[in-house]
Amino acid sequence: MKNIKRWALAAGAVVALGASSCSKWTEPTQYKPTDLSGNTTTEDYYANLRAWKATGAPTGFGWFAGWTGEGASMKTQLMGLPDSLGLVSLWGDWKNMNDLKRADLKAVQTLKGTKVIAGFIIDNVGVQMTPAGQDAAKYWGWEDGTSAEALAKQKAAIQKYANAICDLIDSLGLDGFDFDFEPSYGHSGNIAFNYNANYSTAGKKIKADNMKAFIETLGKRLGPQSGTGRILTVNGEPQSMVPELGKYFDYFIVQAYDSSGDADLDRRFQSTVRNYAGHLPATEVARKYLVTENYEKYASTGGAPNYRDRYGNTMASVEGMARWMPIVDGKVLQKAGVGTYHMEYEYTVSGQPGTYPALRRAIRIMNPPVK
Repeated sequence: MKNIKRWALAAGAVVALGASSCSKWTEPTQYKPTDLSGNTTTEDYYANLRAWKATGAPTGFGWFAGWTGEGASMKTQLMGLPDSLGLVSLWGDWKNMNDLKRADLKAVQTLKGTKVIAGFIIDNVGVQMTPAGQDAAKYWGWEDGTSAEALAKQKAAIQKYANAICDLIDSLGLDGFDFDFEPSYGHSGNIAFNYNANYSTAGKKIKADNMKAFIETLGKRLGPQSGTGRILTVNGEPQSMVPELGKYFDYFIVQAYDSSGDADLDRRFQSTVRNYAGHLPATEVARKYLVTENYEKYASTGGAPNYRDRYGNTMASVEGMARWMPIVDGKVLQKAGVGTYHMEYEYTVSGQPGTYPALRRAIRIMNPPVK
């Protein structure tokens, strides 16, 4: 019981990082020790930080760009992210790994227990994975058409592509893949499509079969069906995914940009619940549901202004998203978390102390200190 109580107290300190305190548990968030040997306070701090994250508490999330793994400023390093952040998705030039990035990646994973994934928008076979100068169709073995032979070649090409993505994630030492799925916003193709759009029955089946081949192949090595502990997310339009594939994703990451309030998030959530009806219960959809705001636009203000909750209170959207809880049949459900796009734009904000002020506050709201 003594150890359990000690862990609980530490977990409370974790979510309060960034606030002023004299507690030995609250290490400076940017503290980057070079020697942990013999320093039991630091070892305990990181051990309890990792243990708290392993509980599955609501997580803070962000898409992080400009990663270098070095520099005088911690803005470009994963170790400069809030300790309490549970999940980060690398955005942009993440495939070009070097020793500095590898060291930074390993440190944030092993010390802080932060899960680091990466991804990109996918519409067609070969996107961002076809070697320069190669024809995508020839390289992956794709053949257009609806004959049995063509469909078999399409499935094989999709499986080859999905495995190549998994191979890349493995080779870079990342924790998973973030499938950016935006078919209704100019990114539909021979893999990605909006399941709820108006297609002919035959056309819809072919598209659904292609998506199944892609996700099921990824799902053998990533995500909750794989048994590997690696993460598979879908961001953008999870409400438009082939319904029976919902079980393959750890998170549904929703780009709820410019959200006006709880009513908007309720509507988005309910559309996702409807999409997976018969395949995932609402409680499971909620557990995977993570809402995000656009910091290309709102980094200095903590989100869109005048977010209105269901009780008539107004606030910036990131705080509102943290306070919002999904409700189904009158029952309040737990969501997965809250995040920001281009989170690094909030590294420092004029007039506010510390780093990532609004995101830290959101994490504390979702995870109040243990009393």
